[in-house]
This record gives sequence, C-alpha cells and structure tokens, in this order.
Amino acid sequence: MNKMRKIYILVLCLTGNLCAAQQRLTLQDAIARALQYNYDIRMADVVVKQADANNTMGNAGMLPDVAANAGYRQGTNNVFNQLSNGTEQIRPNAATSGLSASVDALWTVFDGGRMFVVKKQLGQREELASVQYRLQVQTTVSQVIQAYAEVVWRHQQQVAIDTGIGLAATRMNISRVQYESGSSAKVDFLQATVDHNLRRTDSLNQQSLIYQSLTSLNVLLGEESDRVYVVDDSLQFNIAMQPLDKERLQDVNLSLNVARRTADIFKLDAKIARAQHLPIVTIDGSYAFTRNTSAAGFALFSRSFGPSAGVNINIPLYRGGNIRRQVKVASLEAMRYELAYDKQNTELSRQYRTGWRNYELSVAAYNLQSENIRYAKENVDIQRARFRAGIATTLETREAESSYVQALVSLYTAAYNVKVNETVVLELENRLVQ
Repeated sequence: MNKMRKIYILVLCLTGNLCAAQQRLTLQDAIARALQYNYDIRMADVVVKQADANNTMGNAGMLPDVAANAGYRQGTNNVFNQLSNGTEQIRPNAATSGLSASVDALWTVFDGGRMFVVKKQLGQREELASVQYRLQVQTTVSQVIQAYAEVVWRHQQQVAIDTGIGLAATRMNISRVQYESGSSAKVDFLQATVDHNLRRTDSLNQQSLIYQSLTSLNVLLGEESDRVYVVDDSLQFNIAMQPLDKERLQDVNLSLNVARRTADIFKLDAKIARAQHLPIVTIDGSYAFTRNTSAAGFALFSRSFGPSAGVNINIPLYRGGNIRRQVKVASLEAMRYELAYDKQNTELSRQYRTGWRNYELSVAAYNLQSENIRYAKENVDIQRARFRAGIATTLETREAESSYVQALVSLYTAAYNVKVNETVVLELENRLVQ
C-alpha cells in the first residue's frame, strides 16, 4: 500500500466513513463469499434440487398408484314396507350401519410410450438446471470481479485526486511564501488556493462514488449494503490472452449450452403430444371388505370380501381435433426454441468478436498510458523544480500538475478497462470457474 493510499484511509477513518477495525477483502475472498451467500446462486441451487426431486419414475407415470380406503357409516331410518302378500313392516328409528375397506391399485402399462419420453425429459430438465446453475455461478463470478475491479478503480482514482491535492498544496505554500516575500504576485497564491479547494471537492465526490461501488459489491456478496472493506491497491490482469477456436467456443459456452438443452426439451414435448394418438392400457386390482347391518328390511346382515382385477384399454378415436392441435403447437414451440438457439449462437459470435476487440484495444490503451505516465511524471517534476526556482509560471506548473493527475486517472482507467474486458472474454469462454 503506497503512502497516498495510507493517508486516504486515515482521512476516511477520521471522518467516520470507515470503521476503526476494517476487514481486508481480496478478490478471491469476494468470489468465495459470493459463491456461498449470493442470492442468485442460492436460488439456482434450489432449482437444481427441485429438478432432481422431479426426476423420478413415479413422476413420469411408470409406477402404479396404490391407495387404501376405509369407511364407516351409521344411521337410523323410519321403515315402512308393504309386501305383495299383504303383510306390512313398520319399524320407526331402525338402526343401520355399514363398514367398508379396500386396497386399490391402478397401473398404466402402456400409454403410447409417453412415460418413457417424459422420463427422458425429466432427466434433461435436471441436466439443464445443473448447467443453468453453472451459468449463474459463472455470471455471478464475472459480476463480482467487475464490481471488485470498480471498487479498486475508484480507490485508485482517489489516490490520483489526493496526489493532485498534494501537488496543489505544495504550490499553494510556495506561492504564499513568494507572495509574502514580495517575489510573486498575490494572484498566483489565490489561483493555487482555488486549485487546492477544487481538488478537495473532487475528493469528497470520489468518496461518494467509492461508497456506491462498495454497495453494489455487497449486494453481490449477500452482505449488508453499508459494509466497508480494505481492498487491493491494484488490479491483476492478463495482457497476453489468445482467443479460442470458434468451434470450441460453441462447445464450452454455457449460455449456448442452455439454449441447446432447452430446444431439445421442447422437441420432446412434440413426441409426448403425438403419443396421445395411441391407446392406453391400464391394469387395476383391488381387495375389498364390506359389512352392513340393518334393523329392518330384507337383508338384516351382509358381508363380503375378496380380490378383484381387470384390464382396461382406452383407444382415442376423436377428441375434437385437440390431439392434432396439441401436436402442431408443440412442434411450433420446438421450432421457436430451435430458432432461439440459432439466434443465441449468432449473438455469441458477435459478443465474442466484440469482446476480443475491446480487450485488444484496452490492452493497447493500457500500454500507451503506461508509457505516458513516465513522461507526465518527469514533466511535473521539472516544472515543480522550475517553479521553486521562480523560473516557471503558475500557469505552466498548474498545467503540468493537471496533466500528471489526468495521466494517473487515465492509467488506472485503462487498467480497469483491461480487467473488465478480460473478464467478459473469460466468461464467454467459460474459464472463470473451473
């Protein structure tokens, strides 16, 4: 941590923007926390568990339904029976009772192959949820890296602004001494004071931007929004990456993988709809027990128990054209998702070309700014020495200071752009999380 950064953190602590016991947060720490606490990742994990729970033979309709039933009924009836031989039976408040119990099973043994297609589809949905989970992890890691890079970048900008404050303060003090000794006009001192105050205003505004970027990072980490960390002083990035082969990119990109699997799942919907043209064969079985009593009537007591079984076949002959309609709609839906896959493939190619172009340009800009900062530093050192000696004017010194501060900001911005574009490319290549 350089001297200016230490001074900046001390100022923030004294002003109450940072607590006395700050926690250091590296990029790897941020990624680890996001993998554990990020809400999007946790919700995607729930979806995976749901898909796993749904992927069963019973949910596909391959297993029988078995149920046990039991019931008891009791009542009283006012009975009046007049028989053909002239006798009458009159029983007011005659008690009746009935007891029944059974175990029933129903098993669909053939449904046109629908159950096997459904089971295959459930397996594909589980695989899709797993790929979507990996995609969410990849996306979240990319967001965390970019958000963390922004926090570091904002801090670096603060360092550049504080450097400008230090330069302006030095010039202000020299101008005051020269003014008080009569070797310089008061206007130089006034201009230096104005520049110093403007830099301090920029510093306050930058603190607000740092807080906003930290808030965005905390949301990704699943932390309280006002949590503040000490982050790294600089960004680590690669300026020598090489692009993947286009065909290999199609194999590794997770977004394209999701689109492909989604299209395959909807193709199975069309097969499921076509299965409705075929007959359905079911087997049912039951073991039942009944017992009834009555205080009046012809049967005062009855009881029966025993097994029964049967085979049923349902042949769809005509359903108002609904089967044909469902097949057509499912086929069109499958076609729509196939087109969505083709569109995603085209979009991926565009994103990859754009991502690599932005990466290459940002690397070139970083190399240029790395060279430029040396010239700006040498220039400001010379102008400050000339100003101390009374050779350089305030305007020349002020211009050199501004150029150096701007060169620092440009260098830090170029490094930030390299990191962001590197992350975008690695995300497309599925190389952020292995």
